[in-house]
Amino acid sequence: MKPVEVQPHLYRIPLCKNIDGLGGFIGSWVFDGDVTFIVDVGPKTSLSSLLEGLQDLEIKRLDFVFLTHVHIDHAGATGSLMTHFPETKVVCHPLGITHLIDPQRLWEGSKKVLGELALKYGEIDPVPEQNLLSSEEFEWKDFRIILTPGHAAHHLSVLHRHRLFAGEAGGIFLDFGDEFYLRPATPPRFILEETVGSIDRLLKTQAQDIYYAHAGFHRDANKMLKLYRKQLFLWRDVVADQMKQPGEKDLIDRCISVLLERDELLRSLCLMTGEERDRESHFTRNSLMGFIDYLSAS
Repeated sequence: MKPVEVQPHLYRIPLCKNIDGLGGFIGSWVFDGDVTFIVDVGPKTSLSSLLEGLQDLEIKRLDFVFLTHVHIDHAGATGSLMTHFPETKVVCHPLGITHLIDPQRLWEGSKKVLGELALKYGEIDPVPEQNLLSSEEFEWKDFRIILTPGHAAHHLSVLHRHRLFAGEAGGIFLDFGDEFYLRPATPPRFILEETVGSIDRLLKTQAQDIYYAHAGFHRDANKMLKLYRKQLFLWRDVVADQMKQPGEKDLIDRCISVLLERDELLRSLCLMTGEERDRESHFTRNSLMGFIDYLSAS
């Protein structure tokens, strides 16, 4: 899959074309203008797709790599990429730096949570310490880093002029032309107040466009962030209600059944391929587990 130009100088490179259900779901945002940067680099096994995309764009220099968080589907290729761009600075949350220097603990945790999928993503290579730059220390014209914990404690978003690269802080967005799909990205450990606080900080940026890690973009960041905020409270209410109800069906299955009726943002699920629906079923269950754990602890 070739890079897709979405604005002048701004491209999306689709990754993971060889993993069922993930082709195009994971991607890198690339800006090639007065400064050249990437937001998220994907897993190690998709490095060849990323390098091919950069070659297609004739990019020979990268000023920055921004990592919205260090989960292996977003950051796994970073160490390997540095062998091709040894002068590039990698900007990430300070909590992520230790994991990138010595990724063994991150890798073991990824295998525990993701199982076989982690093996498909590939083991993480260390990132040289000299390439790493804490988001707290990063200052550059036309950029602003916003800390957006929720999907992960070490999650951040990147504002470049009017463009908001939100990672998973705005949920999962898929564009189907006349319709779109939006889903929470709330695996355990999920804290609703923390996630909503991050959305509110993003709303205050007054960004125009929003670019999602998974997997598209929308021209009205304000509208999409407000929709996501509303969706989170709907999911909370549905899960809380189902936790009170007796029933033969599994709690998560009951929640999914109700959400498919009440959450209009999920309805374009019917437009997906079978593999895409399987992927969404898996990650939806993970997101619901975040709500169940949160409400159980409340």
